[in-house]
Amino acid sequence: MAMSAEEIRETYARCAAARQRLQELAVRATPREKIREQIQRLGLSLDEEMGQNSAEELAYAFDLAIYTAPPGRSRAIDRVARQHARLPGEAALVLNALTRSWLSIFRVLDRHPEEGLVLEDALLGGEIWLVDQNLAETAPPGTVLASRVGRVLGFAITTGVVALLDEGMLAAMLGTLRQGGVEGAALAEDPRFARAMWQRALGFHVDQGW
Repeated sequence: MAMSAEEIRETYARCAAARQRLQELAVRATPREKIREQIQRLGLSLDEEMGQNSAEELAYAFDLAIYTAPPGRSRAIDRVARQHARLPGEAALVLNALTRSWLSIFRVLDRHPEEGLVLEDALLGGEIWLVDQNLAETAPPGTVLASRVGRVLGFAITTGVVALLDEGMLAAMLGTLRQGGVEGAALAEDPRFARAMWQRALGFHVDQGW
């Protein structure tokens, strides 16, 4: 049975709350030095207690700490999934969405007729239905953005962080991929790509060669 717009908004609010709880568990499961390492790699100020960083800045470092890992090492979000394999209901669906989430570059095509936005995956191909109240209010058609997204109950949610890009950067990136014979999926899975996108979001210069 299809949900009404109000039901979709209510479901999204519960999913967003579950996402926050699960990602907080993943952060707590990550050694502090690993988080400090990601803060440093992003080019942010670093002190012993991370007190110089805003919550918004830390969110980008947390994303890298949670969703990326060196070859042969498990990601923090996967460790949380193993420890909480019997979560009930929507929480289990959100955890599954987070573990299967993917980073890509998207272009906003239009508002979804029910709620949220229709996005084109400009890097990997295809379209997704994204429900995110902040983006729905601030990202008109044509907006280009990088985000990590996962599917829940038919629609997708972000993992909480977004980098606003532009058509010029997207065109340059796609041209580089074509010239180098690199597939979009390989780029999207490279932790250096995620770091470059979040540096862009934080206002740092990003080398077009990543």
